[in-house]
Amino acid sequence: MDYTQASQYLDRCLIFGIKPSLTRIQKMVELMDDVHKCCRFIHVVGTNGKTSVTKMAAAILWGQGVSCGYHVSPHIHSYRERFWYNGRNITAQEFLNLFDLVYPVVQQVNKLDLGGPVTQFEIIAAMGFVMAREMGLEAMVLEAGMGGRWDATNVAHAEAVGLTGVSLEHTQFLGNTIEEIANEKVQVIKIGAHAATLSQDKRVLEIMKQKIKQQQGKLYVYGKEFEVANADSRQFLGWKVDIRGIMDNYHAVSLPLLGQYQPKNLSLALALAELFRGRAAEGKRLEKSMANIRVGGRFELIRKDPMVVADASHNPEGMQWLAKNLEDYYPKGRKIIIFAVLKDKDFRTMIEQVVGLAHILIITSTGTERSLDIDLLEKEVLAARVMPGPEQIYKMDSIKNSLNYALKICKSSDMICITGSITNLEHIVS
Repeated sequence: MDYTQASQYLDRCLIFGIKPSLTRIQKMVELMDDVHKCCRFIHVVGTNGKTSVTKMAAAILWGQGVSCGYHVSPHIHSYRERFWYNGRNITAQEFLNLFDLVYPVVQQVNKLDLGGPVTQFEIIAAMGFVMAREMGLEAMVLEAGMGGRWDATNVAHAEAVGLTGVSLEHTQFLGNTIEEIANEKVQVIKIGAHAATLSQDKRVLEIMKQKIKQQQGKLYVYGKEFEVANADSRQFLGWKVDIRGIMDNYHAVSLPLLGQYQPKNLSLALALAELFRGRAAEGKRLEKSMANIRVGGRFELIRKDPMVVADASHNPEGMQWLAKNLEDYYPKGRKIIIFAVLKDKDFRTMIEQVVGLAHILIITSTGTERSLDIDLLEKEVLAARVMPGPEQIYKMDSIKNSLNYALKICKSSDMICITGSITNLEHIVS
């Protein structure tokens, strides 16, 4: 296969869905000589913010002289976005090399019928472990795809675990309460591992404390053992952040990311790097490693005139953060919001939130099979519409056409925001 064919194969594997089990991935890594034991690991779990924390933690380690990679999900444009090591994403040829090493194992495991065919995420997780081995990495930062207990990344034994926070999502797989979901996520904490969390939820913290005690590790909680001491917004240039770390204090760190949540995400990433290395980060190297950090689609300014923001918020908690960000970054101007959502999300709550944010609302489709039908979306939007609500509501057939129309009707003082799902951004974010 070439790169395009390998990508298309992975696309087709989506039909195998989500199968909560470690049986297949355990067999795969076993057939690859226990590739999941080839280096040291940090594991990041949580409802929102995982990708940001994962990328920051890996960049910090690399900047401190640790040969490091990461595996994140999902991607916006290309599967290559999911794999990074030593300062860059993998090339198309490197991706193909990893796929070629894993594909024969996929065929072997599929013949064993271990609860069905190997899933797309299991293949990609295996490729991440192989990347660590083939590139000779000292460390990998792994982002859990969903939950923790049955996530394919959980075959790794992480020395440090970060939990961003817990809210209700994927309830059909993880449980219907915060306690149930938190219990699924903390199962990535292995014997002897230390954990750090941004969560302030007493229910989540109690579950983490119990798990950490069982695993003979130590828990570090935001606001107690580490925190953002000060965060000065430089508006669309990002932040200047002072952080009280676990092992040292860090002053005036430049963070070129937008969003009220990113300073806290940096504090967690830094805490994980400290725990992993057992010592403080060197300040100048930290500053350098953050200088070029980018997390696509996280309240990302992709155009300045007129202002266009790409936002991957895909659940009610994410939409709450979007509301805060819009208020902080654009409190007075008119907001044109392009919105499409997946049908397996809590779309009614998200719709109620978005109708309160938009002056003009353009509803559309994500362009995927999981997208909520536009006619149903329109019905739900009209039912949720409150006054004062959107001045106008338009229905378009695609994200691309929605953006073109928004650009046509907007004034120079307007902001356009595309939100509701990361899948909305495939043809928007470069």
